[in-house]
Amino acid sequence: MDVQRLIELKVEELDVLLRAHPERRWDVAEEHALRGDPRKFPAIGINRLSGTLPGEFLERKKPLVMGPEERLLDRLAAMAAPLEMMNPIRPRISIDVGTGTMPASFGVELDAELDYTPKGPLPLEEVLARGMPDPECSGFIPQMRMDVEAARELTPEWIKICWPDMQGPFNIAHTILGEQAFVAPMEQPKKFHQIMTMITDFFIALADNMHRWIGPDRLSPLPSVSIRIAECSVNLVSAGFYREHVLPHDRRIAEHFGAVAIHPCSGPHVFRVTLEHLPVVCTEAGFVANSAAGAISVDEALMEIGNRPILLMVGQELPAGNEEEFIRRDLDRCRTNSRMLFMYTGMHWRKTDEEAIRALHRRLDEYWQAHVWGKG
Repeated sequence: MDVQRLIELKVEELDVLLRAHPERRWDVAEEHALRGDPRKFPAIGINRLSGTLPGEFLERKKPLVMGPEERLLDRLAAMAAPLEMMNPIRPRISIDVGTGTMPASFGVELDAELDYTPKGPLPLEEVLARGMPDPECSGFIPQMRMDVEAARELTPEWIKICWPDMQGPFNIAHTILGEQAFVAPMEQPKKFHQIMTMITDFFIALADNMHRWIGPDRLSPLPSVSIRIAECSVNLVSAGFYREHVLPHDRRIAEHFGAVAIHPCSGPHVFRVTLEHLPVVCTEAGFVANSAAGAISVDEALMEIGNRPILLMVGQELPAGNEEEFIRRDLDRCRTNSRMLFMYTGMHWRKTDEEAIRALHRRLDEYWQAHVWGKG
């Protein structure tokens, strides 16, 4: 059986699953939350700790050599996987290789056997000498464009296509320069500004290309109303540093696209300074134990947002033994504010807890129907 026929079958299978599980539609919940409308089903994500544990190392894996059709089939096959744990799913195709996608265009070498992690930084002078990468054919862009074309050709319009993981100007600068990203603004401010300007120019040009290649008919709801900026590395600097060295570049992106979604990586000062200075339509909050700059609580975030039409993505680590009550408190907030979505991780849970997690899902679904849906 050829790959295209397998893709057709996988699309049919996904369609059946989505119709059978309206209560697990993350995309539908996202559309309602963006509008501020009450939704019938909560679509809560509840996960256990997975992947590499503290003190362990990533396992080297030889990446499979695949073409765009094979990559598309692989991504379609993975789309329904969250249902096994009763987690929400959305018909949305990713086209990148993760957080290193953008830095690769600037010459950062990625280790494909370690989930495409960067191998090391580049000297500032070398980055400037290279100049701005080509936003049509550098790094992984040709592969991503082929993947977009395959998805558009071989899947129906209701399956959406993601932006690549664009990160944000300072995150990209940190990945490219390493520790120089924190020193250069003080020692070589003009050169650092040049690099940040070049990164921002590239960011905007690539985003424009992606918007054209993907097409407005295939963009999923949130990216169609904003561009996402991840501000993880801003947690390692002060609000003053951000305002002076990063904000002007974020503002250029916001002015170009009209609005931004912010990933503050839990940091309270990042949450506040971006909310204060940028046209934010979506941001994130929630308790995380081992964050670089602390974590802004959901109550604090809602207070800062006030009555502005901003979607709050709640992402929290769960307290052992008090998981259900902790989540219920968040769900209760939806009675007065429907612009919220929920994702949780039990850092203490392991594979043996999976049936208990599914049972928790069922109880929370029942709680939503009895105490939240139609109660606003």
